Amino acid sequence: MFENRTWSPHVYSDSWQRVKGTPVSLYAAYYDERAPQRYVRILAIFHGRNISAGKPLYCQTRSFNSSEDSIEVVAAKPLEMWWHEWDTASSTVETPFLLSCPLTDSLYDLSVVSIVTEPCEDPGNAFVLKPQKKLTEYKRTFTICVKDMNFNKNMAQNLIEWIETNKILGVDLIDVYIDEISEETQNVLLRYKDQGNLAESEYIVPLDVDEILLPKIAFNLSELLRRLRKFGWNPKKYSSILVQNVFFFDFMQGVHKYKFFKNVFNKSKMYVKRDNVRINEAINMDVEKIELEDDSNTLTMTELDNLDKENLNKYGIKCKRKIPIPKLSQNIIRSALVSPVGYYSKSMMLTRRVLTAFNHYPLTNLGMTGFAGWSAPFSEVQLNHYKESCNTTMVAECVRYGQRTRVDRSALRLHPRLTQALASALCHKIKTF
Repeated sequence: MFENRTWSPHVYSDSWQRVKGTPVSLYAAYYDERAPQRYVRILAIFHGRNISAGKPLYCQTRSFNSSEDSIEVVAAKPLEMWWHEWDTASSTVETPFLLSCPLTDSLYDLSVVSIVTEPCEDPGNAFVLKPQKKLTEYKRTFTICVKDMNFNKNMAQNLIEWIETNKILGVDLIDVYIDEISEETQNVLLRYKDQGNLAESEYIVPLDVDEILLPKIAFNLSELLRRLRKFGWNPKKYSSILVQNVFFFDFMQGVHKYKFFKNVFNKSKMYVKRDNVRINEAINMDVEKIELEDDSNTLTMTELDNLDKENLNKYGIKCKRKIPIPKLSQNIIRSALVSPVGYYSKSMMLTRRVLTAFNHYPLTNLGMTGFAGWSAPFSEVQLNHYKESCNTTMVAECVRYGQRTRVDRSALRLHPRLTQALASALCHKIKTF
């Protein structure tokens, strides 16, 4: 019941903490009361491939009040948050995993958890657990999580458009991890900066900044959820809604014009992108070789060039700068091939049901066996993926996605609201910075 603590409860770190004598590092801990059985969950990483081959791990949970001597010790169950098939070529990897420690009783006060290799070992790490008041209703409906951003070029304007588009669609919060970005791009993020707890949001949507989860009939994501119930979406049966992906490659965007004005537009070639290096020799496909399917609804040049031009000019004069036509309005040619469910798909994940996830969809769920994802009808929603080119993750499929195209005007319904929001944001940006 008592042990000499090597860790002081009044001094703790927010950085990675090591488990002595193991290749395990700990990142964060939280108290999980979503199920009748209460747990302490710890996010961690293991240097190697097989966490089960290492030393057994134990959770020591104690009150933050140092005068109380009671310590609960239980075995920590590891759950890998990765599929080994994703990195078969690598022999030395860092494997992320989740440690779960069941508690005999609920936590009511500030507590501390440590991970050790022997039940009564002196701990060399610790995380503070703060039991929250039980959540009866969510403060937010949709939170977007963005994986680490690493861009050499200035992404400020694209980022503003992406953020404003998601605001129009009803996203409440965007959580971004920053690796390395330009100063102007960082200033944009700082302007939009807010704070929040992910647990306060009902749905988590993992997106990249070149992706838009686009309802095709509903005006926003909340209305989309109501419509999807008619097609079988049931949050009591499933943990996530999967949305199929369509590619809007930059090299495709001249094809609808080229078909009618062959002598006006320059030919462009598909290329493969690897770490900002263009490999033009990898695939040789001119615009004239790209097949355009179902072009009966193609916008004429006049219609495309005059998309809200008057309003854009008006905003431009007011801001003393040119307001660009949004990319969502300009890029209307996509691959005719829609990615199969699960390939490049993104999802809306229920926070009350998902236990572990990666940057596409859940890996494991609470109280559910198997995948537990539900595929949304493509007629209702799609993932618009705006890519400059093919990249090394999809080289083998580049020709299949690039040889047939289709006009897709589904994002144009956002154009009036987006141009107004974009102009307002850019004008405000001029005043702020």
